[in-house]
Amino acid sequence: MLSKWLTRLLSLLSQDEYQTIHVLSQKLNLSTKTLRGLLRELNEQLEMHGAKISLERGKGYLLLVKDINQFQTLFLEPAKNTFEDADSRVRFLIEYFLKDERYTKADVLCEKLYISRKTLTLDLKQAEDVFQRFNLVLERKPHYGIRLMGDEFRKRQCLSYCRQQQSQGALGAAQDKKSQEYRVAQALVELLEQENYHITDVGLNSLVTHIAVAIQRIRAGQYIQLPPAENEKWSAGENYVLARKCAQCITQLTNVPYPESEIRYLAIHLASKQTNKNFVIGSDIQETVIEMLEEIDQIFQIDFRDDLELILFLSTHLVPLTIRIKYGMKLKNPLLKEIQHRYSLAYIIAVQASAVLERRYGCVLDSDEIAYLALPIQLSLERKRSDVKKKNILLVCASGAGTARLMAYKIQEQFGNWIDKITVCDQRNIKRQDFSKIDYVFTTVPIQEHVPVPICEVRQFLDGKRNGVIRGFLKGNLEEVLRYYPEQLFFSELSAATKEEALSKLVQRIGQFYSLPQDFYEAILKREKMAHTCMGNRVAMPHPYQVMTDDTFVSVAILKEPIQWDEAREVQAIFLVSVSRQKNKQLQEFYSTTARLLLDEQRISRLIQKRTYQALVECLETVEKERME
Repeated sequence: MLSKWLTRLLSLLSQDEYQTIHVLSQKLNLSTKTLRGLLRELNEQLEMHGAKISLERGKGYLLLVKDINQFQTLFLEPAKNTFEDADSRVRFLIEYFLKDERYTKADVLCEKLYISRKTLTLDLKQAEDVFQRFNLVLERKPHYGIRLMGDEFRKRQCLSYCRQQQSQGALGAAQDKKSQEYRVAQALVELLEQENYHITDVGLNSLVTHIAVAIQRIRAGQYIQLPPAENEKWSAGENYVLARKCAQCITQLTNVPYPESEIRYLAIHLASKQTNKNFVIGSDIQETVIEMLEEIDQIFQIDFRDDLELILFLSTHLVPLTIRIKYGMKLKNPLLKEIQHRYSLAYIIAVQASAVLERRYGCVLDSDEIAYLALPIQLSLERKRSDVKKKNILLVCASGAGTARLMAYKIQEQFGNWIDKITVCDQRNIKRQDFSKIDYVFTTVPIQEHVPVPICEVRQFLDGKRNGVIRGFLKGNLEEVLRYYPEQLFFSELSAATKEEALSKLVQRIGQFYSLPQDFYEAILKREKMAHTCMGNRVAMPHPYQVMTDDTFVSVAILKEPIQWDEAREVQAIFLVSVSRQKNKQLQEFYSTTARLLLDEQRISRLIQKRTYQALVECLETVEKERME
């Protein structure tokens, strides 16, 4: 069977009259150079199937069939790789540049894809958008062509990402059980189980995909090169030992030798995907979690800082997450859409909490990672509505018994709602403890022994600082919600070219109805620098970095044209929120309704299209009904 382009060309040549190269070029919207390449390729296929393309000077091209039976067999053969749409062409370009380090001229790419220069330019732009996510750049050099620039680590990340986008994973139903990749996956599953290494199915599929890409690159002579400091860091420890065993297993199955640099690379992947519970959680991770919870409390007036289970869940999750952040690794979340829809409030909270990670580690989390953070937050929200099983703690101290008891008292005082029993011991007696009755270990000293539960340094958890909290907000029924969306603060045609101009104009208009502090606009810009407020779906929820007004209100503005809000996203609907200094315990209910609206692409699009206050009311009313069902 012929490709799409060859089939279309054959259809044109099957007409009763000759057609010139220029006529065919116009009908197919291809350059004459690309078309001549297609004609050569088609003629080669036809000559093997009882036909040929006849060329007469001054007339053009025409199909001639010599053997009709042999000609018909052409359409019974399986189809070859085709590029029928922009997505398939972009995938080809991405894989082509990742695998070929040489310069390639644009004309060559046009001939391979059977497209014009104009179409190639558009396809290359989409490919570049993908490359930029992995800090890869297309270099253009006059008279040489185009090639991809970037280190091997990033190229593998990009290759793995593309493979995962196209497949169900190494263990999916569609995987060929006779393939080498499937056999490697099965062998790794057995090995990881023997080594008591815990990993999710998503993490396993990601690991196997990266290993398959590594095998492909090693065979091509493309090896990972880590900086000296990274080589030293990943040349020892549990993950390195496990990586060496995995490498031996892979070599036995594939006959591909694994050098030391590739074993270290595998160790990084193992560390970034494990879900073991016996992490040693350092002070940096704990401080990050505390800052995230304070950020949530400040913005949403929902205090999770006494939820010990959430603190420890986030702490254990951040250990592999920070490795993924450092090395730019992606972990797909198959429940992303469901989490955004069913747990909208938790997802919005996770978006704001992730701003702490952006400030600390210089990386904006993608929606997949944010959704992973949203799940434990949702569980914590549920626990606030019901009783929870209390935890047993083992407190390990190097100090005297009196000091240890005092510390136990402080922990009980701060987390009493979550703790059932605290057992105190010194470092020498850890091995004598019955861990079947212990959920977590709190320690003031380093622990060298292996224990089967999470270990946390308690000093940081005893820091009782409390930052200022946002006070007051909307109650949980529609009438109360609408009271904070005054009609006079709905602006249907706001004209602005930048985010700063839009916020400035909006603050000026709000000032005509509400008394605002003099530095209200500056406080909003400060929050923008601290955390991204774009929620996707062309909507943003800016707010001051602290409570500043006597009244609580939400001002909604629909922009005439979308504006660039951050590096990656545009915004056309602005929900500017300011909360009162007076405390209101119903803030969670307000955000549950508002979050659903902000994450609902169809309703935000309808609001932008209709541009009326009544449309806003209808959206809120529908969302509130769905939330209460």
